[in-house]
Amino acid sequence: MIPAEFQPEGPLQRALNRLDRLNWTMGGAFLWVSNLCLLAMLGLTAATIALRPMSLAPYWMWPWTMVFFIWLSFFGFFALYARLKDVRVDFVAERLGAAGMVATRIISDAATLLVAGVLLLQLPKVIATSNGIYDGAILPAGGELPRLALSVPLFLSTVLVALTALLDIAKLAAGMPENVTDHHPEA
Repeated sequence: MIPAEFQPEGPLQRALNRLDRLNWTMGGAFLWVSNLCLLAMLGLTAATIALRPMSLAPYWMWPWTMVFFIWLSFFGFFALYARLKDVRVDFVAERLGAAGMVATRIISDAATLLVAGVLLLQLPKVIATSNGIYDGAILPAGGELPRLALSVPLFLSTVLVALTALLDIAKLAAGMPENVTDHHPEA
């Protein structure tokens, strides 16, 4: 989050600060969803291991474990980025001073937007090729999970990551500091 000592001055900074806090909260929600997917994976895997010797492990457990793994990765994509758990190499930027920190902030946001743009350009192709069902991922109503449902979290996370980068660029333009976790420039 924005360092505690920063106080938004004008209406634009207050609005950006509110958006930033909302983004942080959504990152936390996606983190919870990722953790629930992990818990479901672990539960299904444990049940499969425990039930297999008794020939009681249903076939659908393995496909749903894979679905939860995919969703864990895709929901986690935004959660890690929004909650500042991505890889950062601040020690290099710190050696370049304040200008280095601004430059790496801009480069990071630009690279993020480039990668997000490439992923989003694939959306029409993914939709066109995601026909049918994910075999064995049986739904409570008896049908099987549509293949397209596997990609929805990826594209949702990608859009949110791109919006996070755009928000950071807007914050930079408004003179607001970058979000940090335990970054202490005075150290």
